[in-house]
Amino acid sequence: MAIYSYIAVNRKGKEEKGIIDAANPAAARGQLRKQGLFVRSLTEDREKVERELFPGLTKFLYRVPRKSVGLFVRQLGTLLQAGLPLDRSLATIIEQIDNDYLKKALIEIKADVTEGEALSDSLKKHDAIFPEVYHNLIAVGERTGNYEKALLRLADLEDANEALKNKITTAMAYPFIMVLLLTGIVGFLLAVVFPKMQKLFNQVGADLPLITKIVIGVSNFITSPWILVLFGAIGVLTFFFQRWKKTDAGRRQFEQFILMQPLAGSVNRKVLMARFARNLGVMLTNRVPLLASLQVVSRIVNHAVFADEIQAAMERIKEGSRLTDAFKGSVILNQMILGMMNAGELSDQVPEMVERIADILDDEIDSTVQKLSQLLEPVMIVVMGGIIVVIMLAIMLPMYSLTQQLQ
Repeated sequence: MAIYSYIAVNRKGKEEKGIIDAANPAAARGQLRKQGLFVRSLTEDREKVERELFPGLTKFLYRVPRKSVGLFVRQLGTLLQAGLPLDRSLATIIEQIDNDYLKKALIEIKADVTEGEALSDSLKKHDAIFPEVYHNLIAVGERTGNYEKALLRLADLEDANEALKNKITTAMAYPFIMVLLLTGIVGFLLAVVFPKMQKLFNQVGADLPLITKIVIGVSNFITSPWILVLFGAIGVLTFFFQRWKKTDAGRRQFEQFILMQPLAGSVNRKVLMARFARNLGVMLTNRVPLLASLQVVSRIVNHAVFADEIQAAMERIKEGSRLTDAFKGSVILNQMILGMMNAGELSDQVPEMVERIADILDDEIDSTVQKLSQLLEPVMIVVMGGIIVVIMLAIMLPMYSLTQQLQ
């Protein structure tokens, strides 16, 4: 089976675009004619070839929203629970998928499954869309004959991760908008309004106070070619900073620096702990072995310092340590989390306790982010008002002085 991209015209004369899987171009045209479409263009899709040639670019070229992935696994789990065979379930979902990249991947997965390949192995071929946790959970479900529940758990995991991401994004949206607004207003005043006022002051020979001279200096700099030099320097420094941050040593140093900050470090720790607990809990609940679960989670957390801690903990567990003891001295997991994990081990309820930890951390993150947003609002308003007041004083004081002289 191959995947073809087509442009066709329906019976009403409207143009339609889409993808279709067929054995050859003639079969693809035949399927489209049965749907009442008259083919204008039919080409074999190049995505699979490009994925194989440039695997590193796949995540950027063919990005699929996590929300769409979560919806897919929930639909698949629901259809399987209802007793529908896997191949028919996939075919039903493929017809409803809007995202072309996800649709193409599912067409390939359906073809693999039809040929007898396990769903977990087929998903593993599309790791840019389905992370390692998918392969591990579904593989265990296939062995136990209960992988539809694993799919629903993965859907819950996607929903929880998306909710956490949305909380942080929403909280940061207001400060970001305020910074943009402040930059726009100040830029307009300094680059457009103030130069005109400066010409007026020069014409009348007004005696300028210090605050006005400072603002004039800033305005002259902004409207001069030197501002381009500044932007260029910032761009070069940003480029080298990003390159440094991508190195192993640079990434670890930057992550350690963030963890040392009072506010950013606290939020970062909670996000990392929530991600760790949520993914570990889901895997342990679905009977994935502890060491295999930790191995997967060390990659999912996407944090070099924490990943090193998890790898070190795995070595201690191999030597016979308990889970809680293996993480003693962690710079990420605090005493409360370790205490709850210890209680889970003593009561033989580690999966349930780890998931409970994730719920608690989600609530803490929500509370912290809301407090941060409430704190930033008045700070941004004061800063914005202060800068505008300074600029207005720089304009009004010379005018007031000039009025006094005329009188």
